[in-house]
Amino acid sequence: MFILRPIATADLDDFVTLVGRADHGLTSLPKDRILLEKRIAASVASMADRPLPRSKSSYLFVLVDTERGGLAGCCGAYGQVGGEVPYFAYELDNLTVGEKIGMARSLRVLRVVEKEHGPAMLGSLLLDPGFRGRGVGRFLSLTRMLLLADHPLRFDSDVIAELRGWLDENGSSPFWDALGRHFFRMPLPEADLNTHTIDGFVQYLLPRQPVFVDMLPPDAQRVIGAVHASTQPAMDILKDEGFVLTGLLDPFEAGPVVHAQVEKLRTVVTSRVAVVSAVGDDPMTGRQVMVSNRGRESLRDYRVALTGVEETTTPDGVVYVRLLTEAADALQVSVGSRVRIGDLPPSRRALETTTAAEEC
Repeated sequence: MFILRPIATADLDDFVTLVGRADHGLTSLPKDRILLEKRIAASVASMADRPLPRSKSSYLFVLVDTERGGLAGCCGAYGQVGGEVPYFAYELDNLTVGEKIGMARSLRVLRVVEKEHGPAMLGSLLLDPGFRGRGVGRFLSLTRMLLLADHPLRFDSDVIAELRGWLDENGSSPFWDALGRHFFRMPLPEADLNTHTIDGFVQYLLPRQPVFVDMLPPDAQRVIGAVHASTQPAMDILKDEGFVLTGLLDPFEAGPVVHAQVEKLRTVVTSRVAVVSAVGDDPMTGRQVMVSNRGRESLRDYRVALTGVEETTTPDGVVYVRLLTEAADALQVSVGSRVRIGDLPPSRRALETTTAAEEC
């Protein structure tokens, strides 16, 4: 059985190993033990019973295989981007010139967008390649939608996801090499790392002047808005949930930013709260779904299981669910507890066929 739970301080060694298996471009999960330890500490602090301000909250969860042990993956979310450090992106716009002389030309322009109080953000999605198949990757991605449904006060009502831009097999970005490298004067991996270690790194080094796309080399122009090969499945899943392209781009490698309103996300709309009516070991005839314990008394208790269930609905709309003993124990619930159920509909592409996929 697969269980999602909050990351803990004791997970550091396994977490470092998990991230070490990732391919190029996991900017929110640098392969640096000290920085990963800080990410864990920030998440543990954010899980406290008295929530931190949204702009200071970052949450990390790990996926555990109860049969094989170890960490199968991780995912994360931020309560709100901006705050103490503004959120930066490029916006792809069009500028019309030459109208007054009857020779109108439309030019593509990249403009810097700065948000001090932005939306919530999903990210840090990573699946160990050894756990591909069985719908595990899709489950991992969609657990965050249950989290948004279970704890709406911890997140802004709008949510975005940054999708990693196109990189070659060596992890190089034509967009970065043509633009960002001239501003920051360092390789992309070093710039990614500095966003975690130097306060104001992007804020004080990214020029605010617009960039005319036609002045960039053709190979840089071609990758604007394109996603990393291992990120395309994650983008498909987000689109299935209701995310749409915004026109915003990551300022480093020009990956697209997608946006949705939390209340309109498919999983948020279709998930339902149910009462546990029975727990046992008899085989289930129902389908595999996501089941959260809704955090019980604290977000530190939050658990989501990938498990089979049997649901019944009364004429007055009350939903009851029967759980396997293993699932109930993992979720720390019993008869009479309230849980949230989310479906796992077929997706246009299986996330679990990739080594890693990231949105932040």
